[in-house]
Amino acid sequence: MVDVHTRYEIGNERLLDGFIVALLVAGLALLALNGPYSSIRDIRIETFVLTVLPVVLAVAAYGRVAPSVSPLETVVVAIWGYYSIRMAGVTAYFLFGAQSASYPGELAELWTDVALFLGMATVLGALYSAAAKVDRPLLKWGLVGAVPLGQLVAYAVVLSVA
Repeated sequence: MVDVHTRYEIGNERLLDGFIVALLVAGLALLALNGPYSSIRDIRIETFVLTVLPVVLAVAAYGRVAPSVSPLETVVVAIWGYYSIRMAGVTAYFLFGAQSASYPGELAELWTDVALFLGMATVLGALYSAAAKVDRPLLKWGLVGAVPLGQLVAYAVVLSVA
């Protein structure tokens, strides 16, 4: 029998699982609200969803998997995730950006944004979760350091399909 107090404890994995799912759904909802024919269409919503939400999702996944996390480590991981997404975005623009001579339309842009959001969140969350499980510091920070390369691969996959 499971005690209710330990089941819904603040440090429990279920609470973080729900938080991660809620953030994922919120990101998809914000992209849908910012989609075609929207009266609130704004580039700031898109930028927030594509850069900030994947970092928050990944840091939550890191905190969920890691046995113990210091606040400084959390801040470093969050800042590194944010800047790696920005660096990978600029690099991907110059490597894969200008493929089409015409604008594909708002619906194609929405699908690209959704795929980028899911790709960014998946790559960042997977690398941070893997780093949180490792107990050797060199391998752990090597996985965290590989985040820009993983983000670049996500951009390449999404932009080659789009």
